[in-house]
Amino acid sequence: MKNLFIVPGFKEKIGNNKYLWLKNLLKEKGFSVFIVPIKWNYKTMNDYVSEFKTFYEAHKSTNNYILGFSYGAVIAFLTANDLKPKKLYLCSLSPDFKEDIPNMKKWLLKYIGKRRVGEIKKRSGKEIAKNLKIPSVIFYGEKEAKLYPQLKIRCAETAKLANNSKLIIVKNAPHKIDYVEYRSSLIQELEKIQ
Repeated sequence: MKNLFIVPGFKEKIGNNKYLWLKNLLKEKGFSVFIVPIKWNYKTMNDYVSEFKTFYEAHKSTNNYILGFSYGAVIAFLTANDLKPKKLYLCSLSPDFKEDIPNMKKWLLKYIGKRRVGEIKKRSGKEIAKNLKIPSVIFYGEKEAKLYPQLKIRCAETAKLANNSKLIIVKNAPHKIDYVEYRSSLIQELEKIQ
């Protein structure tokens, strides 16, 4: 049995339509698909990581894959070496690491909050990428890269530093996993799973 775990973006729920197309498509291809229910409010990344690990351990098989979008990609990235999926799909990896703090706007730091920023200061995206043992495919959209240049930097740097990693720049795509070109790029990569 092939399992694919989808870790949604910040504040997104498991019933969000932007992931249902992917869940339905993969179920047709014989996957068991789990959209991970994360409790976002009043928690930090360490809490999200712990929640995901517990969920994963309860539902894993011998043939597991993890796909994360945006903030969910950060969760997937941080847990990959511990959970040991066969492959990791990081979609629009959020710039949520200590290297990204100098480029964060003041309003964003305030929105994130002191506890979350405190954790960010302890996380090195470069170090995690260098130590990543799981094959990975990293996606970002052309349009989102213009709107969020630090996201582009984080994705490109992660792909460059991680062993056995591939970077896919999705033509014309904004920060939307269900955008037509994003869907097409994802399907193309996921169809390579044996």
